[in-house]
Amino acid sequence: MELVYGTRWVRKVRVFTARFMLPSIAELDGVTTRQYAALAAWFLLLLLQYCVVRIVCKFGIPRDCHPDTRLLEVIYDFQVMFVMGFMLAILTGVHLPDRFAYLFRFRSPRPRGFAFVGIMLLSGPAWGSLDHVEELSRISFTTAYFRDGGLKSLLIAMAIFAAAVGLLLWHFICAFKHNPLSGFLAYCCSRLSIWLFYGVYLFVASETAGVYVHLHHYIIGFLVALLAEFNHPISMILLAAGTGVFVQGISAYDADPVIVKKRLFLF
Repeated sequence: MELVYGTRWVRKVRVFTARFMLPSIAELDGVTTRQYAALAAWFLLLLLQYCVVRIVCKFGIPRDCHPDTRLLEVIYDFQVMFVMGFMLAILTGVHLPDRFAYLFRFRSPRPRGFAFVGIMLLSGPAWGSLDHVEELSRISFTTAYFRDGGLKSLLIAMAIFAAAVGLLLWHFICAFKHNPLSGFLAYCCSRLSIWLFYGVYLFVASETAGVYVHLHHYIIGFLVALLAEFNHPISMILLAAGTGVFVQGISAYDADPVIVKKRLFLF
């Protein structure tokens, strides 16, 4: 009886330790190594997109692309691109093994990695090419734009707004359906807190005398891409396109701050 009791006790201890013991150093090293490798691949893709945009700038795409900048300005662009790119990778799960395997799968069946990389690399030049379409180049969402454009301007704005709201609602509904309540709240709070930060930032800046406010499209691309966390074609396309626009804005126009004061202001 003592032997049986002892064996059962040992089994219970083993089950308890298997459930609650921290992963071994070898297991931890394997996970972190894959995550660092995934982040490295992500940063290389951002850098490649930056170079692609600079190349097409030589051919006038977009027409108002900034000329070759000084080394100090390029380093500042990299600082903004990699810091915000790191935030984007973490919030969309690019560093996680299953998410990375979904986005960067180049083997059959469903080699979606070609689509993901291709959309990201082409979205920057495609966005810059919109400047050559006269009607699209005039879109500014200002009072003058709606007054001069009439019904056509209103319809274009409504179509863009409907597409944006549709993508936003789809991702929040997807987060609600496929996550427990805690996961859904984490998804919402992490995105809304960043959006709220920029909203407060713009409001305070607009109420400050002597400050010029401009919400650059690299920030808009970043804020939109934050939604794309899910292993679904819609979310994959949004992440690729949003990130492409984010990098294009930095590469073609520099990572200018949201506000401009009379004196030099960098953040």
